[in-house]
Amino acid sequence: MNTNASNKPAEISLLRRLNRDGLLNDKAFTAAQALLHPPSAWFAWASQMLLLLGSTLVLAGIIFFFAYNWADMSRFFKFGIIEAGIVGCVLAAHWRGLQQLSGKILLLSAAVLVGVLLAVYGQVYQTGADPFGLFLGWAVLIFAWVLIGEFAALWLLWLVLLNTGAVLFWQQVGEPAHSVPYEMLCLAIAALNGTALTLHELGAGMGWKWLDNRWLRGLLLIACLVPLSIPTIHLVVEPSSTEALTLLAVCVWATVAGGGYVCYRFTFPDMPALALIVMNACVILLTLIGKLLFDGLNLDPACRTLFFALIILVVVSGAAFFLRRTAAAMAQENKEVAG
Repeated sequence: MNTNASNKPAEISLLRRLNRDGLLNDKAFTAAQALLHPPSAWFAWASQMLLLLGSTLVLAGIIFFFAYNWADMSRFFKFGIIEAGIVGCVLAAHWRGLQQLSGKILLLSAAVLVGVLLAVYGQVYQTGADPFGLFLGWAVLIFAWVLIGEFAALWLLWLVLLNTGAVLFWQQVGEPAHSVPYEMLCLAIAALNGTALTLHELGAGMGWKWLDNRWLRGLLLIACLVPLSIPTIHLVVEPSSTEALTLLAVCVWATVAGGGYVCYRFTFPDMPALALIVMNACVILLTLIGKLLFDGLNLDPACRTLFFALIILVVVSGAAFFLRRTAAAMAQENKEVAG
């Protein structure tokens, strides 16, 4: 038996894979699952979810409190209550410890309140600053907390701030002055999210548990593929207005999609990630087929719509069949490694 496979720590995903591959019967799977996840574990999970939900509702309540009572509050009260909330969250996070989920959520709450403070400052003093400056400044101010927090949700918030700031900068500065084409924005966002995805995989490979989240991998993969898909679809829809930057974005999309497939098929086997890549490719393919169908065939609109619906069914079914065969091949490879 392979030594690496035998020394692998027991996880529910590993048990499911062994059961699916026929290496663990149903009775043994049920017994092992009960040992890994006793009834008390569900209470712990429920308490964590309630903690997350409660923190979200409290932060939403603070924001709506300011929105509703804005006219009746003095500027000192506005700043005082937010700054007291930030300091209180940071001190409570230090008291609870950043190794605890409650400490991480308190630090995340402090990071959200920093954004509220910047928004209130802009409203009180009417600085006239562009909104993108708010988001980029917010990201800069909480960067140290992101580094020490080791919390995937806080890291994701920081990435959302950078993405939002980049889009707003293009809308308010780059696009009106025609100095930054939208392809450059798509490439920049894809580079940012692609770097985050690479760091996520490296960190997870080094054993950083807080980065070992499949939901985070899926979000980062989507955030990398979608910006690159926009110029690719533009090239398909309007091939006559193609520029060199558009072709570059299309080449980058093909490289990311192909490299991502190889990575999540062989290096970090992950079916959900492969499904995202394949479905993204299906969208591009269907756009191309639709362009050729509606521009090249002189058919009745109803017939073309029906024909295109059948094509969608065929393409999606083919993608599902391909993914099913890939999943079976990956299961067989895991079975050979385990044996």
